[in-house]
Amino acid sequence: MNNAHIPKLKQLDGRTILMITIIACFVTFLAPDQYSHALFTLFLLILMCLSGYWKQSLCFAIVYIIIVGWLTIGIYNNIVFPSPLFLALIYKIIMPFIPAYMLNKIPSGQLTAGLRKLPIPQKILMVLIVMLRFVPTVSQEFKAVRDAMKIRGFLSSFGNVIRHPLGTLEYAVVPMVFRSLKISDELTASAIVRGIECPGNKDSYYVSTLTGIDLEISIITVLFAVVCIVII
Repeated sequence: MNNAHIPKLKQLDGRTILMITIIACFVTFLAPDQYSHALFTLFLLILMCLSGYWKQSLCFAIVYIIIVGWLTIGIYNNIVFPSPLFLALIYKIIMPFIPAYMLNKIPSGQLTAGLRKLPIPQKILMVLIVMLRFVPTVSQEFKAVRDAMKIRGFLSSFGNVIRHPLGTLEYAVVPMVFRSLKISDELTASAIVRGIECPGNKDSYYVSTLTGIDLEISIITVLFAVVCIVII
């Protein structure tokens, strides 16, 4: 792998990665067979490695291989646990999850600056940004709640969780609900202070421009998607 390419791919615009995510959603459902699906997944994993996320790419690859292998074994041997339908769902969504992971690594301000240049109504744009930021925010809050539960002894052992599932769920859900309410109030206050209610065009601290590498990656992704869906 040429390390000189990594800084360039790390500068991919958020709009480029969003487009790759959308294309991956189409390919994962339109791929005619398992081989074309695996080929486009391999392409996304390589792109992820070149973007500097080689450890995460390895994790995605391992999960993908396990899911495909278990699905194959389960179908030919009539194994019903875990559910083949559940495994097939993971098999379908793991492909768009790869570029979505890279999209979530982009700072929200930089992502917003790029999406504002798209011909999208303001209200739809805000909903889109909130959706893209929802998963990492909830994940961070859940980690904080989990650490607090460990300190208080609620997650002292796996057996304790199995013996008291409802109690464990209660101590996890209630703090998450209150923390979510607090975060929503803080985000609302922050947005008002920054002038979200003010009409007119808004500027950003981030400069979002499409470069040559964005164009190259976009063209390669589209062509590769067409090959996987139509030709192979």
